[in-house]
Amino acid sequence: MGRPKMKSSLFFVLLCLFQINNLGFCLEEEEAQKSKNGVIGSNGFTSVTSFGAIGDGKTDDTKAFLKAWEAVCKGGRNTKILVPQGKTFMLKPLTFIGPCKSSSISFSIRGNLVAPGYTWYAGRYPTWISFDSINGLVVTGGGTIDARGSLWWGNVNTRPSAMHFNNCNGLRISNLRHLNSPRNHVGLSCSQNIEVTGIRMTAPGDSPNTDGIDISNCKGVHIHDSVIATGDDCIAINSGSSHINITGIFCGPGHGISVGSLGVTGDFATVEEVRVKNCTFTNTQNGVRIKTYQNGSGYARKISFEDIIMVASENPIIIDQTYHNGGTNGGRSKSSNSYQNCHLAAKQRTQSGNGKGVKVSDVRYSSIRGSSASDQAITLNCDADLGCSDIVMNNVNMVSATFGHKVFATCKNAHGSFFSSKVNCLKKY
Repeated sequence: MGRPKMKSSLFFVLLCLFQINNLGFCLEEEEAQKSKNGVIGSNGFTSVTSFGAIGDGKTDDTKAFLKAWEAVCKGGRNTKILVPQGKTFMLKPLTFIGPCKSSSISFSIRGNLVAPGYTWYAGRYPTWISFDSINGLVVTGGGTIDARGSLWWGNVNTRPSAMHFNNCNGLRISNLRHLNSPRNHVGLSCSQNIEVTGIRMTAPGDSPNTDGIDISNCKGVHIHDSVIATGDDCIAINSGSSHINITGIFCGPGHGISVGSLGVTGDFATVEEVRVKNCTFTNTQNGVRIKTYQNGSGYARKISFEDIIMVASENPIIIDQTYHNGGTNGGRSKSSNSYQNCHLAAKQRTQSGNGKGVKVSDVRYSSIRGSSASDQAITLNCDADLGCSDIVMNNVNMVSATFGHKVFATCKNAHGSFFSSKVNCLKKY
């Protein structure tokens, strides 16, 4: 007699669990209602609308956001800021600056953020939305960040990044959608202990220099379970970075996942302890890449690429120790920007480059399979004087994406060994 009622109750419980697990906004919605009139909820949650933000997509809401941030960061009581769902907030270039009183600040972007419908002088404002010197920052919410990059592409040489986090230790970014940055979508610099997950980044495949995530001078970064489809590197790991873990990324279109470029303008550059695993590259210009300039110095070492699937990638595996970038990079080099000068880079700034090249060593390729859009599936182009050392390929098997074609590999000044790999040019172990 009681079974139908039990089934009904079970259905209700499962429905609630599903909503909580996939939306995660039930409690936030309650708190948001309390904060609409400036009331701080019991969980320390307040909305930008409490400070005058309109959210009609046209009104400039920049000042309201900065007021809300000041209350959250400096007030100490309300540690959660809300960008409410169902609204679109137009923001001019702005920076959220710490340090904050609380050791953890939550920035919940449930609604949409949109850049102005015009270009500005990026030499003065190189980033649309910046976060600086904020420890324990959590940015999440399920909203969309639209930087209106099409206004810039092909029209302006010096273009801004969409979002940048500098000196933000313990940073957590999740569940956001980024659209059409003028240049790179997200920059991470001078920070430690970062996690990025559940991100979706989208820009046309021919949009210039629209990297997904650029990393510089960071230690302990985990980027996982995200989709990045842009016009340049899905993820670029630049100088001063170490212990970078990248897993579960769907990349394409774009230029793949890159270490570098390193050593531009003769810089001393270092990258080490990088692990890229369980990633898929679809119709990308490159797959997994290491790129360095000949006139720089330093090293790229202890790098592994494993469990990788290529789907018609033009250059699935490439090391280019004589890299030349003919593009503009949005008017500036990726590896030399205003965020490079931070405490994590102090050691590198005291070392001058010898101009003999960036040493590439201890690189592992394991269980890489799929199809190459070009016949040359593997390119190891290393410097004649410096060379690349301790390159190991284990179970690397590529086929051509074109029926009837065969793929091949080329090695120039590359030293190492391979195991169970059909396509290789290294000395066999």
